Amino acid sequence: MFASLNPISEGIRSVFIKKASKDFDSILISWANNFLPVIVFTPILFFIDLKFNTLFFVGLFGSSLINVAANILYMRAISKGDISTVMPMQSFAPVFLLLSSPIILGEFPNLVGLLGILTGVAGSYLLNLDMKEKNIFAPFKSLVKEKGTKYMLTVAFLWSISANFDKIAIQNSSTWQYMACTNIVVFTGITILATTTKKFKVRSFKGDKKYLLIISAFTVGSYIFHMTALSLTLAAYVIAMKRMSALISVFLGSFFLNEPNLKQRLVGAAVMFAGVLLIVFS
Repeated sequence: MFASLNPISEGIRSVFIKKASKDFDSILISWANNFLPVIVFTPILFFIDLKFNTLFFVGLFGSSLINVAANILYMRAISKGDISTVMPMQSFAPVFLLLSSPIILGEFPNLVGLLGILTGVAGSYLLNLDMKEKNIFAPFKSLVKEKGTKYMLTVAFLWSISANFDKIAIQNSSTWQYMACTNIVVFTGITILATTTKKFKVRSFKGDKKYLLIISAFTVGSYIFHMTALSLTLAAYVIAMKRMSALISVFLGSFFLNEPNLKQRLVGAAVMFAGVLLIVFS
């Protein structure tokens, strides 16, 4: 149950991010997104056994610094494109991971994993396919032409690198310690960036601020659902379910934001999800 609640929470959050992006800069949305998680999860550090070593800090700062950029680009991606086409691009993270893991962790994909990569690419093709367009390469051009998909592809690539650092940090501490610490580092990094770029001006917060609070609340929920699910079942199942947020976002984008081409985008997202399943269970 908790594994399925995570993608639902992330899918709904994407709708509110889209709404908030009309009034607020992506850096401010990123800052608000991490505000409540820091308040909620930092106290956990006082109730668990802490373990610190060099590898933990390498993993922590390696992932957190990457995720400062990924957080901002994630918000920018949703603000620039339809969530029904942007969110499925997250499915490329496992694809990129199969390329980065051999370099960083020495882990190599098997034949099923490689088939998953091809399936994911096929799904992205269908997602961006325009039946009126006679150029067979048009869907791939849209991946780099459209700002929203381009930003989210960059996020997926960054996540594929940070995931390796996540694994290093967790192996040298604990899941809850790492989650609390990475939230602190990411929030601090975004705060410094927002301050230096002068995003904390009064006029920057003119808009419906309840969306910022809702986004942050759903982020807390996503963390809790994800961590609880990891403690109850296999990590592969949790990761696979997490990627279902792409499918959910296609539905939500159509019904709440009136985004077009529901059937076509749903087929593309479903094929990408199938690719993720092949990669995860390989």
